[in-house]
Order: sequence, then C-alpha cells, then structure tokens
Amino acid sequence: MAKLATWMVIFWVGVLICLVLLWTVVERSSTMGKETEITYSDLFTKVQNGQALDAVIQGNELRGHLKVSPKDEFHTTLPSNHDDLVKAMLAAGVTFSVKEPQNNPLRPLLINLGVFALLFLAVLPPFWMIFKKAGFPPILSVLILVPVVNLITIYVVGFSPWKTSPAQKS
Repeated sequence: MAKLATWMVIFWVGVLICLVLLWTVVERSSTMGKETEITYSDLFTKVQNGQALDAVIQGNELRGHLKVSPKDEFHTTLPSNHDDLVKAMLAAGVTFSVKEPQNNPLRPLLINLGVFALLFLAVLPPFWMIFKKAGFPPILSVLILVPVVNLITIYVVGFSPWKTSPAQKS
C-alpha cells in the first residue's frame, strides 16, 4: 500500500509539472503583442517612406515597430546581404541595433529532456505496476518510452499469459 501511495504522489507531481508547463506556454502566448510578418521588399519600401520607427537585427531576422502602430511588432527574414536596408535605415533615421544571433545549443536538449521527464513521470509508473502485477520484470516498462517498441511491448504483455492468480470471488 505504501508503494501505491508513492506512485500516486509521483503521478500527481508529474501532472502538476505538466499543468505548470502548459500554463507557462499559454501565459507567454497571451502576453506577446501582435506580430505581423512583412516581406523584405515591403519593409524596404516602408523604411524609404519613413514609416519605420525602430528595428533590431539578429542573425537573419529583423524585428521592429512601425510609426503608425508602435505597439505592434513586425518581423521579416533578411537576405544574406542586407547592406542596402541598413543604409536606407540610416538615411531615414530609423533607430536600430544589431545583435548577435542567440545560439544556445542547450535549448533543444533541455526541451527534449523536459518532454522525456514528463513522459517518464506520467507514463512509466502505471506501466511499472501493470508489468509487476502481470508477473513481468517491472524494468521492462521502460520499453513503453521507446516509439514503435512500445506498441510491440503492449501487445506482448496483453496477449501473453499472466503469472498472477485471479482475485478470489467471495
């Protein structure tokens, strides 16, 4: 009974982590302002007509604001050679800055580890108990985390004879 309580606590902690992550994603998307994508040629025309307010160039991305709607952000993808746009922004008096591209090599790894941890906490405990009750080594429940192998594992466990005795009827 104590083991079941431990697994239930682990399960609910996993559910709570999932809810916090979901809330973070929803909150971040709701606080972001409107962002429109405009083409490079439209941006170049707007800069030449004096409609651009400010811009930040980061790698091959440009984000900025227009004078008509300073709260709404726009973005565009820049070609490899965008010196003519920089010259046009200087001539039009657009406030802009150039930042180094954010290259965090750990970000994809951390995202993947987070997803794996959620799967580990939410999926593994019930299968651990099922394998144990079916008479299989519970460590085999780790196979549930491997795509395609998980389907084969479920069929093998589901259709093989279980080594436990059925519950006694009163």
